[in-house]
Amino acid sequence: MKSTMTHKERVVPTIRVGDCLLVPIQIDLDDKTVEQLQAQLLAEIQEQRVRAVILDVRMVEVIDSYISYTLSETAAMARLMGCRTVICGIRPPVALTLAQMGIELQGFLVARDLEHALTLV
Repeated sequence: MKSTMTHKERVVPTIRVGDCLLVPIQIDLDDKTVEQLQAQLLAEIQEQRVRAVILDVRMVEVIDSYISYTLSETAAMARLMGCRTVICGIRPPVALTLAQMGIELQGFLVARDLEHALTLV
């Protein structure tokens, strides 16, 4: 099933792989962008009826407290819609920053890379 979202409404492209939605985030995330991404993902989960979303963040250089909160909130919403969320590719500097700030990404399965993520779904 194709998404009814227009190309302009999408923050990032998504790729359907079986009954999973792969979301390669290759842009810098800020407060507005992460909110738009949340709306996009929830709409695509509903429209495409996927059972898992894989967020590939290997290109993301900064995940601050608000972005991590919004991503965790998105994972919780997805779970309520019957969809699990996997995050993969967290870079060492991002992991260090999150750990130093005491931020835990809740509601996610965490994978080293995309290959590992695909084994978790």
